[in-house]
Amino acid sequence: MPPKERQRVTLRDLRTFAKYHLKRRVHDYPAPETELGIVGLGYDADEFAASMRGFAGRFAVDTVEEIPYGGRSHPMLRVATPPARRTLLVLAGVHGNEHAGILAVPEILARFAEPSVRLVALAPVNPVGAAEMSRYNGDGFDINRDFVRFETREARAVRRVFEEERPDFVVSLHEGPQDASFMFLNRYVDAALARRVAQAVAAGGSALAERDYFGRRLDPPGVAPMSRATWLITALWARTLQMKATGMWCDDRGVPEITLESAWRLDDRAARTRAHVDLVSAVVAELADQAFSGATAGSPDHTH
Repeated sequence: MPPKERQRVTLRDLRTFAKYHLKRRVHDYPAPETELGIVGLGYDADEFAASMRGFAGRFAVDTVEEIPYGGRSHPMLRVATPPARRTLLVLAGVHGNEHAGILAVPEILARFAEPSVRLVALAPVNPVGAAEMSRYNGDGFDINRDFVRFETREARAVRRVFEEERPDFVVSLHEGPQDASFMFLNRYVDAALARRVAQAVAAGGSALAERDYFGRRLDPPGVAPMSRATWLITALWARTLQMKATGMWCDDRGVPEITLESAWRLDDRAARTRAHVDLVSAVVAELADQAFSGATAGSPDHTH
């Protein structure tokens, strides 16, 4: 068979790349967005807030921020389990139109039963965007590009919670246009741990991507490490454009972060949320093992 032709890069592709990766503020309002085939899951802001507050009898629940927009207040909520040897911070809904990670949080909390790990769930990080089916916050900012300047209330709230909780590990729940799930890692995520977590996600029934959405082949499937080259690119991105995502921001602080990117084209809510629930459960199990073995995150890992 003839070799597969290289896909042409169109002007639309370049504009989309610039929109997603070269701008912090794309609009001046929470522009609804279903570009690249994203499918909504019927997210209801009031229903979600009620489900989060419903854990108050079991865990600590508080409102981290109240973001005003459209004549109402949109809460960013924190649910935290009791103090323990290890702390996992879970960020959901940084991009408001990526609903699967947000909707997975109540199930993650309902399943939680590990006394050696403190689970802190912050959701939705972008409550206005979540309510408006928008990637952006109420002022049109991409929050996940604001971890240099901290111009948004939402990014400042994440920073404040991080400083209060001092997590040992961070998981950020996202979705993307690929057909299967994969994980971006920062340098502090151990390669063996990442493989085990990916295997747990696959065992739960979620397909693992063989390439990330930049076209990089993933070996093993589902695992996209931060190499020296990708670290240099992201460092340059931060220095020149003053843009940084949570993964690199955590890397700067020596804290491992996994950013899950599940497939947003499915209309089955259970299938969409499954990878998020399974991944967090697997990371909790890994941290529980660390708590009893005395293991730590260690040094930056460029050996993937």
